Amino acid sequence: MAILDQFGRPMVQAAAAQLLERQAVASFGSVRSIQSGHPAEGLTPTRMAAILREAEQGDASAYLDLAEQMEEKDLHYAAVLGVRKRAIRSLEVQVDPGDDSAAAADLAEMTREALISAPVRTALIDLMDALGKGYSVCEMLWEREGKSGLRLAGLEHVMPRWFEFDRENGTYLYLRDNAGPQPLTRDKFVIHLAKTKSGLPIRGGLARLAAWAYLFKNFTLKDWAIFLEAYGHPLRLGKYGPSSSKEDRLTLLRAARQIGVDMAAIIPKDMELEVITAAISGAEKLYEGNARYWDEQVSKGVLGQVATTDAIAGGHAVGKIHEQVRDDIRDADAEQLAATLQRDIGGAFARLMFKGAVALPKVSFPPPETVDPKLMLELMERGPKAGLKIAVAQIREVFALREPEDGEEVLAPPAPEPPPAVPGQPPAKAPGKAAAEAPQPKEAETERQAASRGDAPARTPDSIEAMIDELIATGELQRVMDSEIGALLEALTAAASPEEVRDVLEAFDAVPPGPFRDLLTRATFAARLAGEVGAGIRG
Repeated sequence: MAILDQFGRPMVQAAAAQLLERQAVASFGSVRSIQSGHPAEGLTPTRMAAILREAEQGDASAYLDLAEQMEEKDLHYAAVLGVRKRAIRSLEVQVDPGDDSAAAADLAEMTREALISAPVRTALIDLMDALGKGYSVCEMLWEREGKSGLRLAGLEHVMPRWFEFDRENGTYLYLRDNAGPQPLTRDKFVIHLAKTKSGLPIRGGLARLAAWAYLFKNFTLKDWAIFLEAYGHPLRLGKYGPSSSKEDRLTLLRAARQIGVDMAAIIPKDMELEVITAAISGAEKLYEGNARYWDEQVSKGVLGQVATTDAIAGGHAVGKIHEQVRDDIRDADAEQLAATLQRDIGGAFARLMFKGAVALPKVSFPPPETVDPKLMLELMERGPKAGLKIAVAQIREVFALREPEDGEEVLAPPAPEPPPAVPGQPPAKAPGKAAAEAPQPKEAETERQAASRGDAPARTPDSIEAMIDELIATGELQRVMDSEIGALLEALTAAASPEEVRDVLEAFDAVPPGPFRDLLTRATFAARLAGEVGAGIRG
């Protein structure tokens, strides 16, 4: 049975000598040149449409050069795309055997050691370049180890414009060459296709999505610069008389120009020079608002939200909610990258290092576990009382606390304060065994003493008050309020206008109801039941 590559084509076994030689290298006079074009210079809507159309028809050179320039010229696009690329660096790679066989375990260990090595780990950011351009290719650098073994020494990123897709199906990838497209050597390349959208791989890059926003924003910035040049400085208007000579007029012109730069000039006494201040105000907000609008659209397209990159209503609270959207995108990107590494690197080790069929290792990037410190403190307080056993080492790991050394000063709980002294009674002693064994006054005796002094006896709280006191004392009401609507209250407090309040409420509108609503429902039902029972008894 033939082995197929990631494009579904039969793979041909490569000799060891082929694996040791570089295939995708630049050469003088070759189509694989290190020099690139600059299509972003003087870009127009007509030229933009032509570049995108050429890319989907098979010639993506200009599109790939444009995607490269967009990352160099647009600071916002480079920032948000860089955030999405580097998000994978916060995850640790995990490699598990494909089955329970010894060969699968050896293959998994071999793959894990290769992926955590510095040359391969640092090259993952090159594979994530596929997010912008649709695909990214790294050549595998093999070295001899021993007499017949091979070792993966690293990954070398290859310029994407050195490749082209098959013009018939738009899926097969070939290496460009003067002699025509060349097939890629098996077990020699890691090809990562970022599926940000379905369809042709060349149309799945984020650069295509952000290209029009880049173009319109670039027009806005150019118009803004012209506006600032024309109206950002006051107009210097020189006036000369009918009898002035050519030298006098040149002197006046030179003085007007120097006032704009040097802010100092001299003119003859009989000449007049007037400085007119620009009276246009608020027009610059049109350019700033338009540029900000396109930045927000790019943030939505790349990161799925704007709260973590742009200043919007709600501040920190809304930003924490939108950050969960970015985490979902990061996990999806990590899942696609893991599949690529499993197929190309794990598959290469399986074919080159093992005889016979062996299950490929399972590569993954599990998301980091996050623990709310506030909830952990509450669990530490209530868990042991309920019989829950908590490891001290886990608590230290959550709060990043080390084990104190012998003799080192440590924090200790403060000593309990003695109760306040009551007039006519001896001062209270520190709580101990005698105090614990001392008889306590009964409730009836306390009421009789209060009656003898003429005081009204203390009213026994009803069931509703007792339930409220229990909720407050245990902290359950405050806990559920903080966990469910604490962020909402914080965002509403920070809002400075009704429009910002509306934006905050819209952001929290999608949050599903939690335990706070259930707690209020149960409390309301208990209060109503107690009221009806009490009314029936009094009737």
